[in-house]
Amino acid sequence: MPDNLHKHDRQRALMQVLTARPLASQRELVTALRERGFRTTQASMSRDIRELGLVKVAGLYRRVEDLGTDRTNDLHNDPSFALITGFEPVGANLIVVRTATGAANSVGAALDRKRISQIVGTLAGDDTVFVAVRSRSDQGRVIALLRRVSAPRP
Repeated sequence: MPDNLHKHDRQRALMQVLTARPLASQRELVTALRERGFRTTQASMSRDIRELGLVKVAGLYRRVEDLGTDRTNDLHNDPSFALITGFEPVGANLIVVRTATGAANSVGAALDRKRISQIVGTLAGDDTVFVAVRSRSDQGRVIALLRRVSAPRP
């Protein structure tokens, strides 16, 4: 079987597994796929997670669709941004975004999905997202945007 066909089938099976039940570790994901007959490694699983845009929220891998987020540029309707607890500029090209515990991956993925032109990239930990921007003026624009989308809504 060609590798790309195997990959497509494996990724489809992974999405089916996560639809049935969220799992907490890549090891659990690998085991679930092996139970379905796929020979896979943790390295392949890491690539699949990245390519499929899966996020880890509260310690569980989830499909973006299961979070109720969309892939449009409507930032105000994305529930991930309600998980932001604070942010601050660092230097000229970085913003440190604080989130609820376990929510940084979800917030970082939401920022990536929105394709905000001033953002070069994000790096998420457990409760912190580093947001890289091109310039100090872009930093100001992104901070203003974060203020708007993370503000409590009526």
